[in-house]
Amino acid sequence: MFNSFTVSGSSLRLLKVGERGVISRVRGTNPKVTEQLRRLGLSPGTSITLKQRFPRFVVHTRKGPLALTQSMIQSIYVRIGGL
Repeated sequence: MFNSFTVSGSSLRLLKVGERGVISRVRGTNPKVTEQLRRLGLSPGTSITLKQRFPRFVVHTRKGPLALTQSMIQSIYVRIGGL
């Protein structure tokens, strides 16, 4: 099944540790989560690198490392390898 992949991006979940990507879209069912992501600077065009998956999902941006909740992870889609 390829439910987590589209031409414009794939789920942030599909990134491997050390892999880089650019956020292509932020789409969530909870407006509070999408607003929180925006306040953290996680919006389309933002470059991210996955630093760890366990025990917390941590990404690194220009602003530094960020630990994300499951609802945040599910809301972020990336173009893998883009910078």
